[in-house]
Amino acid sequence: MSLNIASINIERSRHLPRVEAFVNRERPELLCLQELCERDIPFFEDLMGGRMSFAPMVRYPGEGPSDVVGVGMIAREVVPTDVVAEYYSGSAESIREMTFSIMQGQRTADPLSIAEVMLTATVRGMRIAVTHLNVTPLGSSTAYQRESAGKLIQLAQAQARQAGDLLLVGDFNAPRGRATFDLIAEHFIDGVPAHYTSSIDGSLHRAGDIPFMVDGLFHTAGYRLKNASMSSGVSDHCALSCRLIKA
Repeated sequence: MSLNIASINIERSRHLPRVEAFVNRERPELLCLQELCERDIPFFEDLMGGRMSFAPMVRYPGEGPSDVVGVGMIAREVVPTDVVAEYYSGSAESIREMTFSIMQGQRTADPLSIAEVMLTATVRGMRIAVTHLNVTPLGSSTAYQRESAGKLIQLAQAQARQAGDLLLVGDFNAPRGRATFDLIAEHFIDGVPAHYTSSIDGSLHRAGDIPFMVDGLFHTAGYRLKNASMSSGVSDHCALSCRLIKA
């Protein structure tokens, strides 16, 4: 039992031609997306030939009419089952427009304005979840981020117990080696090979090259990952790919 998976923070609608080229080249069987605009769901449904599962997080201002942004999951040639969206901050009924604050001298999205959700589904008998943890200034591990990570871990552990195993993917905004990342890695196996030191694509990210390994493939012991890799030139974050195998 196996499944080819790709996970990408696509930065809303900014890189759709690049994402389309990647998907057509790599042909993932399951595509997990962060910072997905609700208006772009038909684009991805045409691209993958399936139906998108979507969980809203925030209304993003400043790029024309505000649009709802969240996380999504779409499979090729198979319909995900037992789809559930579990919010660990905010709710689908209280989506707000993103606001900004100054934290440690940096203009940063106010995490309190953004709902956080874990979207989980079963695909070919395997349980996969996608999430987007709140951003922090300069990749710091804040008390609020660690609190959110703790809630996320509890939800992920519950899904893993119910299904037997779980792969948790997404943008965790928590650089490898810092406290928030370590908190997640205490409970789930870090499936991104150690030789990757950053998942930020410096050619496309507004901050340039920064050594932050923030995108993750975390899994339980009953799963293993084959050919886990990163691809640049797709979005401001590198695309993560792997073959998920039931051990």
